[in-house]
Amino acid sequence: MQKLKPFLIPTLCLVLLDQMIKIIISSAFMQYDFNILGDLARFRPILNVHLSWVGNYINILSNPIVLVLLNLLVLFIFVSGYLLYKTKRKTTSFSVKIIMACGIAGCCCSLLDKLFWGGSLDFIQIPGFFTFDLKDCYLSAAEVLFVVIGIMHSKEISVKEYFRFCYKRFRV
Repeated sequence: MQKLKPFLIPTLCLVLLDQMIKIIISSAFMQYDFNILGDLARFRPILNVHLSWVGNYINILSNPIVLVLLNLLVLFIFVSGYLLYKTKRKTTSFSVKIIMACGIAGCCCSLLDKLFWGGSLDFIQIPGFFTFDLKDCYLSAAEVLFVVIGIMHSKEISVKEYFRFCYKRFRV
């Protein structure tokens, strides 16, 4: 747990920002709908009770139990992946810090959404495509950086090595 301590404050700040915005929107702005960036983005709050974007199309992915379990799995992958990273590096690069803070914050926000909101209070719409929230931005930033870093360092670490590490570290 000591290795994850540097991400505690940034992660908590991101989670609080996401949740406070949702509390404010739900209490006073649910009826509003207006352009933010011309025709590119709109403020349009909706509660997505399908619990995920894919849940709108695939029923099993709108099941709360399935999504909470998937969410916990993703949190485990972030933490275990970082623990493997720390076995290979003494210092943590800035990009990895962003991946960890955004990824863990996104997962925590997603869990809070499912457990306390009964869905995701999305409020930024790209007309004709989808509506999202800050949590989705956090997860997207983490995913994009993760892919870029993964491609750049693909020779240093492999999926096979990750599974071997997890088996040794977390077996019961």
